[in-house]
Amino acid sequence: MKDPARYSDRTFGNQRIIPRLPVPELEETCGKFLERVKPLLTAEDLERTSEETAFFCSEEGPGPLLQAALVEFASRKDVGNWLEPFWDRMYLEGRSPLPLYSNIFYMMSLGPLGRDETQFNRAAGLVEAMIRFRELIESQSLKPDLQGGRPICMIQYKKVFSSCRIPQKDRDILRTPISRENPTLPDQKHIVVARNGRFFILDVIHHDGSPYSCSAIERALAEIASVEGPSEYPLGVLTAVSRDTWAEARSVLRALSPVNAESLDLIENSLFMLCLESRQPEDMEDLSMTMLLGDGHSRWFDKSMQLIVCPGGEAAINMEHTGTDGSVMVRLAGFLTGFEGDPREKVPEASKGKCSWREIQFHLNDDLREFVSRADGECQRMSANTSARVLLFDRFGRDSIKALSAAPDAFIQMALQLAHFDLRGFPVNTYEAVMTRQFLHGRTEAVRSVSEESVEFTRLMRGPEVPPEQKATAARKAMEEHVRRTREARDGEGVDRHLFGLCNIYRDLGTDLGIVDTPGFFETPGWLTLRRNLLSTSTSGAKGLFLAGFGTVEDEGFGVRYLAFPGSIHFNVTSRTALRGEMERFVDLLESALVEMRELLENRES
Repeated sequence: MKDPARYSDRTFGNQRIIPRLPVPELEETCGKFLERVKPLLTAEDLERTSEETAFFCSEEGPGPLLQAALVEFASRKDVGNWLEPFWDRMYLEGRSPLPLYSNIFYMMSLGPLGRDETQFNRAAGLVEAMIRFRELIESQSLKPDLQGGRPICMIQYKKVFSSCRIPQKDRDILRTPISRENPTLPDQKHIVVARNGRFFILDVIHHDGSPYSCSAIERALAEIASVEGPSEYPLGVLTAVSRDTWAEARSVLRALSPVNAESLDLIENSLFMLCLESRQPEDMEDLSMTMLLGDGHSRWFDKSMQLIVCPGGEAAINMEHTGTDGSVMVRLAGFLTGFEGDPREKVPEASKGKCSWREIQFHLNDDLREFVSRADGECQRMSANTSARVLLFDRFGRDSIKALSAAPDAFIQMALQLAHFDLRGFPVNTYEAVMTRQFLHGRTEAVRSVSEESVEFTRLMRGPEVPPEQKATAARKAMEEHVRRTREARDGEGVDRHLFGLCNIYRDLGTDLGIVDTPGFFETPGWLTLRRNLLSTSTSGAKGLFLAGFGTVEDEGFGVRYLAFPGSIHFNVTSRTALRGEMERFVDLLESALVEMRELLENRES
């Protein structure tokens, strides 16, 4: 690495010095894999998994062939990151509905509306700031993100604006300004405003390239909101259902009329979507579900970004996950909420002209009306089948945890393990995403929170007559193991992505390599267990944010998104409605676990 003083301040100025994602050694990964699954398997299942893993890694097994092919693929000059094509395929071949199985929301830390402030005023200010953020990217004036004082990959910022996932049979495509094939149109000057199931084109950039003023955007939004009546057939719900259903409907819609094709292009090429809610959520759980799904009428879940603003001024970004990860949205949220200087720096002065707008028109036939009606019903069923619980834990936050000489994330993860043990009496496969943007085109790696140390910790915490000192020692060992695994994942030495890459190499090249049958390793109880995330968790920096959340991907599991602030921790937990009672109990136990762990470490230092 070069001297930090010589790093470029230009947004993409350091891309050439970002290292490539390494390919770990096969034997090391397989050994770590067995460590990860051992606490989750029966003795019989562990024995079978261990035998298959040993054969997989042996000279007679398929592992070395797949490893050699992956190493060769990673070394190609036209491959910037060996994981990237497999990762994109995983997302784009996913057929499940986006809002509950892929998208994530990030609610910003905005205060209540002022006496003279309205929903439209707040939305206009956020829109103007987003346009200025885009200009910083376009002019390469947005300073590169740093990790440990070193620049990390910034390529995801090129996919934030004017990007859209396009439904196709079996595999979608992601259209961005930098797509090799069929990119979105450059130099877009409009956003799409959604309200009451209707969609409107709103110009937010003047023809000279300057953004329209906040007041001009506010006036236009008020005019749009005055258009009376909801749409009888809200097309946005089509983007909320299964991808093959939406692909079929979109094909019919586009072929029916040139007007429809033009309207779809306007939406899909737009800078981003602004969703103006007409209903004020009743409580935090209602607010969470509104930002995650809502009724689906005034949404376009394919868009890389939807800015959702409620009548009370609450605002969130709903992110389509294929091209971007949370760290980018956190940077944007920090900018929008004023944590990163004046949004007006280094960008053109606002145009004083009037924003033009018009409603987007669609021509429908009976088949399309039926598509929309069925999708609407499915969307409402998804909403009814999903429950959320928000915990705004204010007893302490990351500063108090650090004062205990503990890593805040490891502390929270062990509290989650203890709460789950108290709920069900056993551990389940737990997933935590860790950013790997220190590598070129890096995305994330998985940290597996369940370890022999975490299992011992939960066992001792509930064991009879266990001295507090022994409990505290077990807690610290469990947290230290979590920190070690997090460091490995961050440094490109994780388990999941490497095995995922080998599995994809088998899929693409297995026959050419002489591997006809599926390797037994990929059918073991250990591998299948690792593929089901019954406790799916994620966190990020908290600047500019108030809450974040996603839907649970497993019927029997929980989705947990949390933010650690200096003096508080905010959790958003989701489950299927059938598990609502169990999920509520889990959150209550989590609150108790956090308090208990702090008291233990305060009073009983090992």
